[in-house]
Amino acid sequence: MEKDQFVSVIKENRNLIFKICNSYCADPENRKDLQQEILIQLWKSFAKFDGRVKISTWMYKVALNTAIFFHR
Repeated sequence: MEKDQFVSVIKENRNLIFKICNSYCADPENRKDLQQEILIQLWKSFAKFDGRVKISTWMYKVALNTAIFFHR
């Protein structure tokens, strides 16, 4: 069930991920790498989401932190 929920959340908020990837990477290959890294980080921390904030806010924070780390 967790996998299905994760896939659904990603589909619903995919534009958020694309927006961050496009903001931090001009090169298409780097964008793909960043997108993959964001998805990995979201999957790793999905079970820790506690619902105190909207899921899109939580995803944005994880994606942004991953992008900043990736950019360095």
